[in-house]
Amino acid sequence: MWRNTFILAPVFLLLCSGAAGAAVAFPQTYVGRAQVPAATAAPAIDGSLGGAAWKNAARFQLAYDLRDRKPAGEVTTVYLMADAAYLYVGVDAKQSAPVRATEHTDMVGLDTDDEFQIDLWPNGTSGFRYKFTSTAIGTHYEYSTENNSFEPSWQSAGKIVNGGYTITMRIPFNVMHGTGSAGWRMQLIRYEPATNIAYVWSYGPDQQGFNDVNFAGYADGLPRLAALKAKPRVGVYALGSIGAPSVGGSTSRAGADFSLPVGAGTSFVGTIHPDFSNVEVDQQTISPTAFTRIFNEVRPFFTQGANFYNYPHGTCVGCPGILELYTPNIPTPRQGYAVEGAHGLFTYGAFEAVGAGRIDTAQAINYTSPNQQNAIDVMRTSADLPGLHDDLTGFTIQHDNLKHVFEYVRYADDSGSQVANGTQAQRYEAGAAYYTPNSGIYAALRKVGKYFNPFDGIVQHPDIAGYDVNGYRDFQLNPKGTITDVTINGNVDRYHAQTGELDQTDTGVSLSVTTRSLFNVQASTGSSYLLLAPGLFAPVNQQGVQLGYNLNSNAPDWISFNTGRFGPGRLNSWNRTFSLHAGARGLITVEADDTQQFADAGPTYTQWLERLSYAYQSGANQSFALGVRRIIGTPPMLTSAPFFVDGWNLSAAFHRKVPGGEIYAVYGDAAAFSTSPQFIVKWIRYVGADKGT
Repeated sequence: MWRNTFILAPVFLLLCSGAAGAAVAFPQTYVGRAQVPAATAAPAIDGSLGGAAWKNAARFQLAYDLRDRKPAGEVTTVYLMADAAYLYVGVDAKQSAPVRATEHTDMVGLDTDDEFQIDLWPNGTSGFRYKFTSTAIGTHYEYSTENNSFEPSWQSAGKIVNGGYTITMRIPFNVMHGTGSAGWRMQLIRYEPATNIAYVWSYGPDQQGFNDVNFAGYADGLPRLAALKAKPRVGVYALGSIGAPSVGGSTSRAGADFSLPVGAGTSFVGTIHPDFSNVEVDQQTISPTAFTRIFNEVRPFFTQGANFYNYPHGTCVGCPGILELYTPNIPTPRQGYAVEGAHGLFTYGAFEAVGAGRIDTAQAINYTSPNQQNAIDVMRTSADLPGLHDDLTGFTIQHDNLKHVFEYVRYADDSGSQVANGTQAQRYEAGAAYYTPNSGIYAALRKVGKYFNPFDGIVQHPDIAGYDVNGYRDFQLNPKGTITDVTINGNVDRYHAQTGELDQTDTGVSLSVTTRSLFNVQASTGSSYLLLAPGLFAPVNQQGVQLGYNLNSNAPDWISFNTGRFGPGRLNSWNRTFSLHAGARGLITVEADDTQQFADAGPTYTQWLERLSYAYQSGANQSFALGVRRIIGTPPMLTSAPFFVDGWNLSAAFHRKVPGGEIYAVYGDAAAFSTSPQFIVKWIRYVGADKGT
């Protein structure tokens, strides 16, 4: 185990040398400034730039290749103009390679096709960010840091033409919110997923990603949104269900979600009798782990304000699976209320979820300095059930010079009826890093108390004290060469329990190689040990290789094999996932995973996951999905007795957006372990503002 630490030493030296070398690459800076002219007439949003209205637009070039830190290899011209209600965007992209355009339904498959993005910050470096994205055929996506359920109505159209593609977009101003008096910031981006090349309008030598406001340009001539009055929003749903007695039988019900503006950039939101029957995400997996699994939240009431919680500015170096707020632990409430928003340099959120015999609350306030270099995040959570009360308070302070160095400290305290010893219910952490656009070295010291376990959070491994050091170096090579990218990662951590015993150790090195033909090979080696019980410090290793093809697409293929000592035996695990286009709009995905543990005592424990899905994108506002999955066998054993599982799941879902609303027709529940024998039809009507605004 310790031998691997010395093996890693030259790896970290390579990472450090790469960081030092990258700091002097391409020191050119350009801060864009756009004077957006007034539109003399509204242009047609049809993917064509030949109309007379576009002659009045200002034109801008995306001149910088952010991947290779050099002038852009292909020409992208962006047209901008605006009137009192809309921002009009036109794109003329020249492209020598075939244009990738496989997605046909809006909000499905972001960053898998060739695309153009415009990032907008109505209040400069403070307040919310809004992103609008269109592919070469007009399939579009939107995102906001204000609300993760942001799905307003807007228009985009695209055409693939000889030598590239053209896009036209119409973005309404009333779906965005201003929070102060600062001027607009803007970034224009063209992204090619096959090569990972991003062309941008405004840039600097220390820029890490294309969505960073610190390197965005200025947009003059756009209206002040703080002066525009936000609209209230109400979403009313009606649902009918035909189901077996085991899932509650047949029923019908109704409910509502609402949002009421209470000031510039601030809203009071709520849900009454919420229904989450349109959950379509299958997160079931048999991937080996010694820790509690963390799943993504999918329920709209909790996802819409998720950006305010869990220290949004604070980086966690080598974080061992800790979320002070993990809303999947909260059952679906009968009703919920929240205040969410931003003002000046502050963002804030607070919610209360009222369920059967319990109340869960959370509050957060986050501050960013005017120069974006300093941030403070403070949050609190509480849970009240019969005979139980839990209360957590925590904060993070971070400084980042936005060039090469960041540092942070974090503290949290858990208290309540389940904390047996209040002196061992804290989380302490301090970390720092030296980074460049293509490399970084990160280190942290941390201590997590034995009784630090917030009721509405998740802590995969309490009672640890020690350090984590990790780093990476990304060699981005000629995109027209045989090998286009090579990435090396390394990590070392050592933690002790309160008793002084070694509690967790991890040492590893991984290598990823990507070719111009879209193949990717990954390999990893190292060792991991975990204190499974007093005196039982056991290996939990899984290292191996993966071969993938076309990973940055909507139809990726990969096969991986990992092996290693895992508790009381050797564990081999396979993952096989293959995708196949079925016509221009259909996609078939097949997955077959298995784990096989050869226990020292003699028995062999085998488990299989088999999954088949079919998705059909019938239009920009309509899609259909069908899935079948089976998990069968005995999972790998660590300390508990072996147990056999056998579960089938069959699910189908149809979704269509209609003017002013949505329609769902769902059979079963893709997220459940076994099929829920029920058929649900759900209709949602939005009154007032658009969804998520």
